[in-house]
Amino acid sequence: MLALHIGCAGEIDRDYYLKVDRLMSAGAPNEAAEEVREAGKTVYGERNRLLYHMDLGMALHVAGDWAASARQLEAADRLGEDLYTKSLSSEAASLVTSDLTVPYAGEEFERILVNVVNAINHDLLGSPDEALVEVRRVEEKFRYYHEHAEGRYRKSAFAFYLAGMFYENAGMPDDALISYRDALVAYREGAATLGVGAPVALERDVSRLSSMLGADPGVELDYDADSTQGKGEIIALHYLGPGPRKKERIIEFALGQGLVHLYSMDVKSEEQKDVQRAVSVAKGLAASTQVTIAYPVFDQPPLSATQAVLEVDGCGQTYSVLVENVSQVASVNLEDRMGAQWARIVARAVLKFLLAQAAGDVAERLSGNKGVGLLFHAVTQASLSAAESADTRGWRTLPALIHMSRVNCPPGLYNVRIMHVGGRGGGTLSYSNVKVQDGYKTLVVSSSF
Repeated sequence: MLALHIGCAGEIDRDYYLKVDRLMSAGAPNEAAEEVREAGKTVYGERNRLLYHMDLGMALHVAGDWAASARQLEAADRLGEDLYTKSLSSEAASLVTSDLTVPYAGEEFERILVNVVNAINHDLLGSPDEALVEVRRVEEKFRYYHEHAEGRYRKSAFAFYLAGMFYENAGMPDDALISYRDALVAYREGAATLGVGAPVALERDVSRLSSMLGADPGVELDYDADSTQGKGEIIALHYLGPGPRKKERIIEFALGQGLVHLYSMDVKSEEQKDVQRAVSVAKGLAASTQVTIAYPVFDQPPLSATQAVLEVDGCGQTYSVLVENVSQVASVNLEDRMGAQWARIVARAVLKFLLAQAAGDVAERLSGNKGVGLLFHAVTQASLSAAESADTRGWRTLPALIHMSRVNCPPGLYNVRIMHVGGRGGGTLSYSNVKVQDGYKTLVVSSSF
């Protein structure tokens, strides 16, 4: 029973997360944030402190409380990096039991998105310099991560894209051109892997600024600059979700009475996990040899919307384009991490098998009875196999996709509407008196979970 308990330790209650999901889906991020806040001590606990800050930070961001969101994400940034540096030494504690026994340090893409979302927070608060600090943190993290691991997720084109806008707002066109160019290259290089092509508007940004500065674009361009001098711009970021969820995949090998059984199962709910544990116990008691491996994979729920339309009174309307495929990045990032950890996963399964054998041998020697030894072996094997659990923790309040739409406007105040279309159903959001300044890019955010 102890092994069964250890296998569950550290998991976030599934019913609690379903409640948060429903509130985000209902367009009630304030209520979702309050639910997360109340669950801070009772549901998350110390092993999931990072998840608490990330879940609360994103819910507050969607709710429009950008200052409070920034505080939570800054806490997540500090804690995430501290846990990441300690994660290698913590792995030994999970070798015999489960990855759920150690504090959650976050996936690489999650730790990157902490800074990306916080950069947006600071720009919305009117602090482009602080936004740029967060973008620079993204670049620092990628350099550090790539010293310790290899993977296909090596740059954030979206972060570079945002940086270009923030540099323009800060009156630094030379730096903006460099960031736009880096974003364009990153989108092109990562398109096949990360699922996002280079936005046309980004190519035009490179063309526009290189023409204005008399500089070489540095990249081949297919589109010319728009005639937008003397105008401001409304840029809408659309969070379309829900985000990707980790599920547990179980592979079980059992040998009994000369028969080999290979069993595989995807676990998405607590009920399925209960069934899996019961089956594993039954096989463990009957089989002479049993090895169970559990590992996480990402699963994408149906999207609430697949695109957005930005409409600005007196300036026109446009459809959104994809700028960050969080779901695809999550899958690629996890696949690469798990590829590097398969040796440890297999080692844990083999070690549990050897522990069960050792338990049987000790029991036989102490009792002088082979039957007692076989019983202890079977019970230990069944218990350890049932306790094998993948770490399915993750940042629950993230969207699956981030879209962007852009409309140029002369300086003034505007009424803005955003329509979410496709997916499970759309919805319309309205914003009054959105201020556009000469040459300034004004951000608004919308969400459909």
